[in-house]
Amino acid sequence: MKYRDAVLAFLVALVLTGAVTPMVASLARRVGAIARPGERGLASRETPLLGGIAILLGVVVAIAVWIPSAVPQGSESHLVAIIAGAVAITLVGAIDDKVNLRPMVKLAGQIAAAVIVVAGGVKLSSIDLPFAGQLAFPRAGPLHAGPILSVIILVVVMNAVNFSDGIDGLAAGLCTIDGITFSILAFEVARGPTALEVITAAILAAATAGAALGFLIHNFHPASVFMGDSGSNLLGYLLGVTAILGSLKVAVSVALVV
Repeated sequence: MKYRDAVLAFLVALVLTGAVTPMVASLARRVGAIARPGERGLASRETPLLGGIAILLGVVVAIAVWIPSAVPQGSESHLVAIIAGAVAITLVGAIDDKVNLRPMVKLAGQIAAAVIVVAGGVKLSSIDLPFAGQLAFPRAGPLHAGPILSVIILVVVMNAVNFSDGIDGLAAGLCTIDGITFSILAFEVARGPTALEVITAAILAAATAGAALGFLIHNFHPASVFMGDSGSNLLGYLLGVTAILGSLKVAVSVALVV
């Protein structure tokens, strides 16, 4: 049943994002969010940005429908925080697509989005260290490193995806593959007291992959629309949340950054 929910979330996110992307591209042209030749990446002609708005819509609809249906009523923990953080980072990216924010301002926006979701409960409780086993974080006090490390991981993964965006189809293609892989891995570890959180992560990853693939339809070379910072930061945020919430921990995040 839960596998079916992930597949449905993937398909809905794919179809919705694919259908909405041309409308978002038209909006980007009207508001002047345009990538021009020579500004960044390999754009050879004026190309609309703001593709992240379509990705956001596809993911939010998919997880709002299928995460609650996959877990017992009242157990949809973190869903509101995940969506709030996603909206926040998409807004920051959309502003950057339009006015080209200074790097420190954009970094502050990334940190703010990460803090929103971490404050909502999406945070590391432990990490696995090579040759040392599992290191659990204290739940309180000055050594409570879980939230801090979680924010750092989210910001690093956001920037990893953001830096990969510049060649037609690259970031969307990578995130499609990563999202599918993360979803499969999350279902493999969906056991024990954290099983509900891991199932949430698996469906989130599937929806992220579907939205990335739906956008990729319009982003193959020569791209008719770019995801812009609104999309690359959002996809990085979603994959980072999946890695933390899905008990995939630091190793997967490091692999994605590499």
